[in-house]
Amino acid sequence: MKYNKEQRLLIGREIYTHEITISQAAEKYGINRYTARDYMREYRDINNLEPMSDGKEELIILKEKKISKYEDLKDMTKEQLIDEVIKARVGEERAKKGYIVKGGGQEKEFIISEDASSK
Repeated sequence: MKYNKEQRLLIGREIYTHEITISQAAEKYGINRYTARDYMREYRDINNLEPMSDGKEELIILKEKKISKYEDLKDMTKEQLIDEVIKARVGEERAKKGYIVKGGGQEKEFIISEDASSK
């Protein structure tokens, strides 16, 4: 384990008290976002504190991912944005049909999803 219990609790306290975000902690300490979240939960549980933002720490991670994706979109040209929209729609339709595509060109592989359809 990279950090001892005392260090994990210090990292968890920083996140819980909103000194840094989960993503910032992950980058600062060289750990995965989910590990950083676990450190915050460990700190919270040991100190018998209320769940952070009503127990929705996962939403913080998702919001941070979306923000970084939106930042990437700002720098794209109109054509690149159209390509991204097309890719998203194709992926959405494939998910409805129950398969995903891995690779491209002649090496394209169709993989059947576990839940055959999302309808």
